[in-house]
Amino acid sequence: MPLAALLPALLLAVTPAVPVPAPAAPVPTPAPSARLAKVVVGDFVLAGAAHPDLGRVLSDAAARGVQGTAGLAVMGQGEISAILGLEKTRQMMGCGEEQGCVSELGKALDADFLVSGTLTLLERTALLTVRFIDVRRNQTQSRTTAMLLDATEAELVDGATRLAHEAVTGKKLDTSGTVRVSVSRSGADVTLDGKSLGASPVTGTQRVLEGPHTVTVQKAGYIRWSTTVNVAAGQSVAVEAELVPLVLQGEAARSRLWTWGWVSAGVAVSTGAAGVLFGRMADSSYKKYQAATERSTAVQLHDETKLRTTMANVSWGIAGTAAVASVGLLVTAIVQDARAANDLAPAEPPTPGLSTTKKVTTASAEVQPLPGGAALALVIPF
Repeated sequence: MPLAALLPALLLAVTPAVPVPAPAAPVPTPAPSARLAKVVVGDFVLAGAAHPDLGRVLSDAAARGVQGTAGLAVMGQGEISAILGLEKTRQMMGCGEEQGCVSELGKALDADFLVSGTLTLLERTALLTVRFIDVRRNQTQSRTTAMLLDATEAELVDGATRLAHEAVTGKKLDTSGTVRVSVSRSGADVTLDGKSLGASPVTGTQRVLEGPHTVTVQKAGYIRWSTTVNVAAGQSVAVEAELVPLVLQGEAARSRLWTWGWVSAGVAVSTGAAGVLFGRMADSSYKKYQAATERSTAVQLHDETKLRTTMANVSWGIAGTAAVASVGLLVTAIVQDARAANDLAPAEPPTPGLSTTKKVTTASAEVQPLPGGAALALVIPF
């Protein structure tokens, strides 16, 4: 083999191999954070006999229904007024459903969507409508409507919340709970938030909006019962009304009169006995004082007699006051018991042929003639 042909092979065998670096892997770039779509909730446009401030209240309710939706940032009336100014906000919020005005509002606020609502009141009927508008495309994405009969302001506010949530998310929102009322007595009038539920027992449950609700129970001869419960969405609240008869209240009051009357009588007896005891002790000290022959002993017995006399007088004073109070309380208790028994006694039918006399309801004094004089008769009814 020629030398010229072997030379390249020899050179390749002697030259060391140089490693070839591998191409570097591309550095991953972080993905940009997702931008939240901005949703502006405007004032509701009112028609009919609606209070002007109701538009702002319904707007706030609609904003509550939209808040918390994934991917959306809600802008309420406070933020809108801060950006556009109060006067400009009033002008734009009053444009209603005009598409050109909606686009202008969206561009001014750099919004992606707009929630717009209207309320029309015609006599007893309220028509509530909410639209979800794509500001960039200048078109309505969805519309929800509800017709309410004899609706209260609370029901209108709840309707705005539910319709706004349904228009934006496509899902219905349940904002109601239930109240179950049970009464210890039958035949009682039961009202819920001023609306009658009929006479007890009340069957079934009452569906109410979330929030506070007042239950009132009334029956003749019983104390009026009332309470306020707070009902959350999806919650069931049990209300149990325990009616207390007025007669029992009267019995408790009369029982207290008897108790305090006898307590006063006990105080009168005990302090009277103490007065007798201190009086005898004072007499004994006085006799010793009279028989004393030394001045120091006489002074001591004089002071002792004076102290015991004072204690006796104080005891008699307390006994007299307690006795008067006892008599007054016990007499009052007797009178009250007699009146209660008379009220509870069944009325007797009049006897045929006999004239009925009117019951004496006031005290009266009569002079009865007697041989050689007269007597004064005092009549006190019980």
